Amino acid sequence: MYEIKCVTDDMLQDAAKLFSENYGIWDPFAEQNMGAFAKQGRRVRMSPQRLKDQCIPTSARTTYVQARVNDELAGNVFATRWTYEGCNVCWITQLCVSAKYRHQGLATNLLVKLRENENDHAFGILSSHPFAIMATLRAFGHGLERVDLAIARTLASNIMNTSPVGYVRAAKLHGSLFDDKASDGTVSCADTDFFVDHAEPDTALDAILAKGIEWPFGRLPEGHEFLALVKRS
Repeated sequence: MYEIKCVTDDMLQDAAKLFSENYGIWDPFAEQNMGAFAKQGRRVRMSPQRLKDQCIPTSARTTYVQARVNDELAGNVFATRWTYEGCNVCWITQLCVSAKYRHQGLATNLLVKLRENENDHAFGILSSHPFAIMATLRAFGHGLERVDLAIARTLASNIMNTSPVGYVRAAKLHGSLFDDKASDGTVSCADTDFFVDHAEPDTALDAILAKGIEWPFGRLPEGHEFLALVKRS
């Protein structure tokens, strides 16, 4: 695990390349909502500077964990920490695993590494991918089957409003967990104006449901990401 001051420009370049080659593609609504760069079907790209701007706030502590296989970057995670009412919060700002190394528990292992020698009380993530949510719940909580959504209902708004990470602070909570009048099938997600295509995440969710596992986070509208917030197990 690296403190962000120890992360070199080459490491940031590798992280941006991993994201750009593996994260996903823009959906049909991306261009009209985000600009001409976000053309449908084009890969979501990340530059080192954009990575800094989105995931590495200068006013807080950010840590970086990477996994390498034969000197190839196989996966990584960025996390920012801050304090909310005396409690230490650890928020996953980016989690990415190369397509070559998925389904091997790598994401969970990266997240578990974040916990070592830390005194975090709560962990959060916004992600459109169900497998990223599951990895977070395995690493920091008691798994998907035993997730306690009441924690997010009670604390998510206040914790996120104090976040030094811009996109987390700006996210608009959505779903029946936060609004009893919500009737669109959403439960725990947030509008982040991030229009990544949901085909791959939908396939992952279908695989989860096919195993008879309940998905308590509800459906995911375009431009939204699932929200998971857990207390340290």
